[in-house]
Amino acid sequence: MPSSSDVALGQLRVSWLLLVVVGLVVAGFVVLAPTVGLLLEQRRDIAALEAQVAGQQSNVESLETEVARWDDPAYIEAQARDRLFFVYPDETSFVLLDDRSALETAPTEVPSASLEAPSSDWSSSAATSFLLAGLTNQAPSPLGTAPEPQ
Repeated sequence: MPSSSDVALGQLRVSWLLLVVVGLVVAGFVVLAPTVGLLLEQRRDIAALEAQVAGQQSNVESLETEVARWDDPAYIEAQARDRLFFVYPDETSFVLLDDRSALETAPTEVPSASLEAPSSDWSSSAATSFLLAGLTNQAPSPLGTAPEPQ
């Protein structure tokens, strides 16, 4: 005969002790699941921060290398010549401009080929304008309109 602490569910016999153990396991899982999620999130954050620190360390190393270069007088002289165009006394400095790109993009059509000869002589037009302005008693005309001859 089964004991009073056993319950028969069909063919399955469940002990109260088994139910208590399963309940404790489920309660432990419910309690620990957020903590495990937080632990995994913190590990991801730590890995990201370690990668960031490694990147900054490589940046610091490259900057330290750059600072070490500036301790070399030859490097300082080369930088002064290249960047600031410094020269020693009695030296002649030449600056070459690379204008090949401007020539390559220049229009191939010659502008003077499309120019036409003016219909009047500029010197006679200038003299006529000077005489007309000096000898007339007429008020000046508004801009854009030609004065009427007298």
